[in-house]
Amino acid sequence: MSNKNQIKVSPGRRAFNIFNIIFLSLVCLVFIVPIWNVLITSFAKDIDVMGNDYLLIPKSFTLVNYDKVLHSGYMNAFKNSIFVAVAGTFLSMFITLPLGYALSQKHLLGRNIFMKLIVLTMLFDAGIMPFYIVVRSLGLINSIASIILPVSMSTFNLIIIKNYMSSIPETLLESAKLDGCNDLVILFRIVIPLSVSVIAAVTLFYCVSYWNRYFEVIMFINDSRKYTLQVVLRSLMFESDESLGGGNYVYGNLKMAVMVLGMLPVLIIYPFIQKHFVSGLMVGGIKG
Repeated sequence: MSNKNQIKVSPGRRAFNIFNIIFLSLVCLVFIVPIWNVLITSFAKDIDVMGNDYLLIPKSFTLVNYDKVLHSGYMNAFKNSIFVAVAGTFLSMFITLPLGYALSQKHLLGRNIFMKLIVLTMLFDAGIMPFYIVVRSLGLINSIASIILPVSMSTFNLIIIKNYMSSIPETLLESAKLDGCNDLVILFRIVIPLSVSVIAAVTLFYCVSYWNRYFEVIMFINDSRKYTLQVVLRSLMFESDESLGGGNYVYGNLKMAVMVLGMLPVLIIYPFIQKHFVSGLMVGGIKG
């Protein structure tokens, strides 16, 4: 009985499945092995990395590298990155959610014109010099605000939010209006609770984007005390081995420890929103 209910798999399909398994396993190894090397090296002693060995098997274990990072100037850059990521993500979501809700309303006057103008920003870039001139004219040079305000809204994220909110039944919103709710109440009490999946996905996009900010920092920030972790990490990767001062050397294990701390916030956030991530993107990217 059970044999009759089994689905027959053709030899071609079976070969294709085997090929997929092998191919995807190799792809996973390509991503996992470098991360594993970073993690193992960050816990290694100096003597194990003096020859620039590519460590895949732990030779030693020490927390000295992380202690050096926590008591060095890198933590100031780490704090700057956290502030930029948290403040920037909050501001971006504060702008994107109401704007996405407004553009999702079919009765909005000039809705199609607004959407075309917004999409136009994805196709054309004014260039670096006009970008710099605008930021300088606003008095934002050498300010943390210069890393946040000019990129506070992503057109791509706005379209995802707008498409998802467009999928919410209009009858639900109309019934709320009949009960005396205004648009602000509808947004916060109905639309946002129903859009948790897409909000989680877009929040992650914004957070990762702000956390990885590099170009704006080197272009607008002159004070090294305001540098973010990505800028400090890049200089650490390419500078000579005498960067801590006082005759101390920077080996690969200390560099890897800084890299691990750089990856840590995203690795902590992602598991909490992973269950909403795929469903939010699927609905927000398809419907509109």
